[in-house]
Amino acid sequence: MSDKRVSNLIELLTRNENFVEYKIIFHGKTRRGDGYLKIYVYNKVIPTFRNFQHEMGFESDFLKSMPICFLTQNLENEEALILENLKSQGFDIANRKIPLTFEHIKLVLESYGKWHAFSLALRYKRPKTFAQLVKNFGNMWPTSVLETKTAHVIFQHYEEVRKFWKDNRDVASVKFSENEVTYILTCLLSEDLDDAVIVHGDCWTNNFMFKEKSGKPIEVCIIDWQLSDLASPVFDLSYFIYTCVDTQKYQNVGDFLKIYHDAVCGHLTKLNCDPGDILPFNTLVKHWRKFSYCGLILGSFILKRCLSEDEEVPDFLEIAKKGKSFLEN
Repeated sequence: MSDKRVSNLIELLTRNENFVEYKIIFHGKTRRGDGYLKIYVYNKVIPTFRNFQHEMGFESDFLKSMPICFLTQNLENEEALILENLKSQGFDIANRKIPLTFEHIKLVLESYGKWHAFSLALRYKRPKTFAQLVKNFGNMWPTSVLETKTAHVIFQHYEEVRKFWKDNRDVASVKFSENEVTYILTCLLSEDLDDAVIVHGDCWTNNFMFKEKSGKPIEVCIIDWQLSDLASPVFDLSYFIYTCVDTQKYQNVGDFLKIYHDAVCGHLTKLNCDPGDILPFNTLVKHWRKFSYCGLILGSFILKRCLSEDEEVPDFLEIAKKGKSFLEN
């Protein structure tokens, strides 16, 4: 979309929202196709969740961990998504080269708990509405992995990590073949969909913006939903924990599952659901034992991305669109 077209859309927005003072600054580019799922999440998923929340008699907005969307457009040759400027409100991205603090981790886990609770409650209370809502989710992660042949590269990174930590018994004992890595990142994600939720799907540091007070994070906003999909909630949890958390410092993953589960249960209760009927803690633990391999395997791949400079980071969605393999880039 041209800069002029973007300017016209923003000017339309400012008139509709009665904005008096504003400034248009062009910074960075997005790609054709990036916006579809983001737009779907903002145009369809969030309004459905909010309507359901109101039906359940709970008016407080617990979707505030996502930026406000002012305008979307999804035409054949144009996609546009205009969101609020979080930086002007004091939000910023944490340094991706440094593991998050416990306070950061807790905010993210609680936000994922609130988000996932909507899917769980909606499926339980309004199964037809939920089925209609998720029919447009099309296995974004598995498709991207297969089209770009990324599984081979992820496998290589994982093997490098295992060799580097060969003296660590825990790391050395977790071994996968390349076929197993491919299966985990594709077929496994499509299993147990009866307990699946609409996941964020891109859970690394650059997609969390934090607001701080007195040097401590007090709010988080989760951004970039182009990899959103239908999967086990543990896909988000394991992806986040194995890429953003110092698991040597915080070795008891059960503590993190408890923080997340408490948030899920609190919001299921507010949505007039019995958490024990929908997601008992032992079910979450079973999901962790089955699906956390996704985050574990992705960790070695994403951590290299975290430690790279911006210009060194390959974009495998763009690679897929061009029909290339990851290694060609």
